[in-house]
Amino acid sequence: VFLSFVLLLLCTTVHCTMLRWASNRLGRNDLSVLPALLLAMTVAMTAHAIDALIYAGGFWAAIHWLAIGDLKPPKPADPAVGWMDIYYFSLVNLTTLGRGDLVPTGHLRFMAGMEAAQGFLIITASGSYIFQVMAGKVPFRDS
Repeated sequence: VFLSFVLLLLCTTVHCTMLRWASNRLGRNDLSVLPALLLAMTVAMTAHAIDALIYAGGFWAAIHWLAIGDLKPPKPADPAVGWMDIYYFSLVNLTTLGRGDLVPTGHLRFMAGMEAAQGFLIITASGSYIFQVMAGKVPFRDS
């Protein structure tokens, strides 16, 4: 539970910081909608990839250092789960509420649930941010 809370705080901080950074760039430049949208989309997607990377690091630590759970492949005969499998699981879990082919066990089930809940919230926040940019506004600045 503690690790999940730390990951949630870290990802929220990273995501908000990156979106605010983009807003500062948008506010300094008189960009038309398309370049502003490209900047907003690139920053939002990068933030999501970093968030998934942070959670993947948490899953890796939970599996290899804390030994509080595992990610099981769909078939027992499948090869062992490696780093890219963990990152893939994290990306899928963050963006689609965990509908991937790897199954968390033990305490990783709670972590996966928290990641999915946060994923829903940050996708919603990013979508709202992008809609504001498409409307010609600078999020965090325009009222």
